[in-house]
Amino acid sequence: MKRVSRNLKDTGNIAQDIIKHISNGTNLKAKVMGLYGDLGAGKTAFTQALAKHLGVKDKVISPTFVIMKNYKISKHPFQKLIHIDAYRLKKGEELAKLGWAEIISDPENLVLIEWPEIVADVMPKNHDKIKIKHLDENSREFEIC
Repeated sequence: MKRVSRNLKDTGNIAQDIIKHISNGTNLKAKVMGLYGDLGAGKTAFTQALAKHLGVKDKVISPTFVIMKNYKISKHPFQKLIHIDAYRLKKGEELAKLGWAEIISDPENLVLIEWPEIVADVMPKNHDKIKIKHLDENSREFEIC
């Protein structure tokens, strides 16, 4: 599925539609979504929009320098949104220090990871892929795979 966002409201609508289709259901593991796109494509803006629709009360900011941030979810079966920015990592095994195995095995976690291609060796094979591409200064194309 491909959708175009021309502003933050559109990005919010895309995030809301994705929320309708994700569920932890009877999964025994976390839901993991890889956010693919160039620098400045809108990965963090998408995460902020998703968090808003999930009822996250805290301000969501890029975890570029701290690598990972956790947020309590109030409007979904998931209990925690985990936002990871792998931009500064060199390989997947660095996520082990953050408790990666435990994070992705907890069915109450919804994990969004920016730059998943850097840590591809530890990404779950069945993770959802959201590819964000610049179309112009204000527009982005979202491809959900």
